[in-house]
Amino acid sequence: MKTLKTPLAAALMVAFLAAGAFAASEQDIDSAFSGIKFGETDDANASFDKQVLPITAGPLKIGGFIRANYAYKSWAKDYEHGGELALDTIGVNVNLQGTDPIIGSFQYRYYRTHHADPGHFYHFLHHGWLGYKFDDTKQIQFGVHQVPFGIQPYASHNWFFQLPYYVGLEDDYDLGVKWIQDMGNTNLKLAYYYGDEGSYYGDSRDSSRYSYDVVENDTPEGANTERNQVNMRLAQTLDHGDGDKTELGLSLQYSQLHNNETGGDGDHYAIGTHLDGYYGKWNAKLEAIRYGYDAENPAGVSDDYVVMGAYDFPYQVAADGTMLVAGVSRDLDVNFGPIKTVTVYNDYSVLLKDKSDYNDSHQNVLGMSFSVGRFFTMVDLAMGKNQPWLDSSWTDGLSAASDDKGWHTRFNVNIGYYF
Repeated sequence: MKTLKTPLAAALMVAFLAAGAFAASEQDIDSAFSGIKFGETDDANASFDKQVLPITAGPLKIGGFIRANYAYKSWAKDYEHGGELALDTIGVNVNLQGTDPIIGSFQYRYYRTHHADPGHFYHFLHHGWLGYKFDDTKQIQFGVHQVPFGIQPYASHNWFFQLPYYVGLEDDYDLGVKWIQDMGNTNLKLAYYYGDEGSYYGDSRDSSRYSYDVVENDTPEGANTERNQVNMRLAQTLDHGDGDKTELGLSLQYSQLHNNETGGDGDHYAIGTHLDGYYGKWNAKLEAIRYGYDAENPAGVSDDYVVMGAYDFPYQVAADGTMLVAGVSRDLDVNFGPIKTVTVYNDYSVLLKDKSDYNDSHQNVLGMSFSVGRFFTMVDLAMGKNQPWLDSSWTDGLSAASDDKGWHTRFNVNIGYYF
């Protein structure tokens, strides 16, 4: 097993707790630290990744989640006798409350694999940041936080996200500083990232992390790392009345790509446009992304792909491509026992690779989600073509996909308990 290259998680947690204590000093300390309290405070089901935080200790809101997952994979022999039900994730959250203008959030996660590598586990920081809230329209955040790019918080409705997630362009987290400002119906986010969020505890050299980044591994192509990234996301909301609205957005991203063998710096760019619309009980998500990597690799090393990694596993990603995303969902009132509402959805995305002899990658997820008390469930029928998580093309599915095996299917049920 390997551990974090720098004690980032520990430093963030110490700073987080210290900031909480400092912020509390501006308030009534006796009442703030009168003891641990329990109570319903947040909706666990606002999204599948938003947690209930019912325990409060002074300025800290503490909570977490545990998720189990059932999977059946059409291409995997290990799953041919009924699939597998197993522990998926354990997470712990700590948020600051009542400490304005100081704000902050921290989450750490533990994962364990089963059929693929029994006994293999890994854990990492999901996010950890402190910030200052100037007023209801302006704030600044420091630490590991979500990169402002594309539809947020997610460009998807399903458990698998969309294809941009697997190339670091959906729900990505890095280490830096972010400015957020609302100007009426216009939202602006500007950010600078010194580097990625780091690799934590796992078996891989550099891939024990939540979101996908260019990482190092033991191949000639795996000597690049992300540095000095800048982001701009501008979104305009059109209010149609009666709660209906459409968000239109533009996102830009640029970073250095440092090669640790040559010492040279290549670069990376991404540009995206999106629409996120809410119309009655319908939601529509549309996105188009263009990206490219220009690495300064040693002579004779391929520049046609980069090595990216997360969840303790690296793989190849085409260096240049275009991504298209389309998703739709609808809330249905069912009143079926404890289930009052079911959200049904279909999300499709494609990666069109520039290199003529690279096979394109596709993903489609048809599914539904619902809640019962503190339990939140997602039932997905996911189909993929040259998608590493949805077929056997792990190493080069998102690059050459040289052994194109066509479409494969994964039936997945994820059940989470949020506390």
